[in-house]
Amino acid sequence: MDLQLTPAQRRIELARPWVLLGGYIGLALAGWWWLAVPLAVVMCLAAFVQMHDAMHNALGLSKAANKRVLTLSGLLILKSGHGLQVTHLRHHGRCLTEADPEGAPATWSFSRVLWQGPWHTLMLRRESLRIAPNTKQIQLIETGLTLALLLGFVGLYWLTGSLVGVVYWGVAFFMSATMPIWASYVPHHVSSRNPAARTAAALAQAWTPITASFAFHHLHHHYPRVPTALLYRAAAELPPPPEEAHHHH
Repeated sequence: MDLQLTPAQRRIELARPWVLLGGYIGLALAGWWWLAVPLAVVMCLAAFVQMHDAMHNALGLSKAANKRVLTLSGLLILKSGHGLQVTHLRHHGRCLTEADPEGAPATWSFSRVLWQGPWHTLMLRRESLRIAPNTKQIQLIETGLTLALLLGFVGLYWLTGSLVGVVYWGVAFFMSATMPIWASYVPHHVSSRNPAARTAAALAQAWTPITASFAFHHLHHHYPRVPTALLYRAAAELPPPPEEAHHHH
């Protein structure tokens, strides 16, 4: 199985969220909020995909470089990348069991996901410290850096009146609050044969990792070391996993 990023593909994967961030800042400074806010949403999704690939060491980087990417991509969505890695790897190891805090929303009713989702995202931070106390230092450092960014956004507004940072915070908070829906509930409830998943799969062949992460979620559980951007190839070239393996009924 030779499903690894080429050097050129790796550069694209690493640059994507940062290019989108630059686009958001430029549009926000120009006052084009109707474009800036949607772009910030896309940037958060791109950062999530990059962070997710780093969690699985799927980017083909050295251990040290991968750790840096995990930290930086997490900060882009105001999260501890190493903290989310802990609960995500637990999710892969004990998928949808009582010992899987990340996957819990997939077993809830949709209404419960809506009202409890934001709190659940905060709870994962606590769970990651409990599950992996050996990574406590880097998790707390990343948490501190996140708080420093938030203070910087508020300070930027108070000192200059600029909403660039505060609006970014708002978008990142919204994406975080809804993460149990788009990162847990939907992927585990939508079969790969569902029309929405089929559409996402078709788009993914145009090399859009954001749609690939949704379209091939069941495949990712079976082949976690395949980069998200190459999951469409894995779907064509590798033996398919059992459809029911990672879906809640």
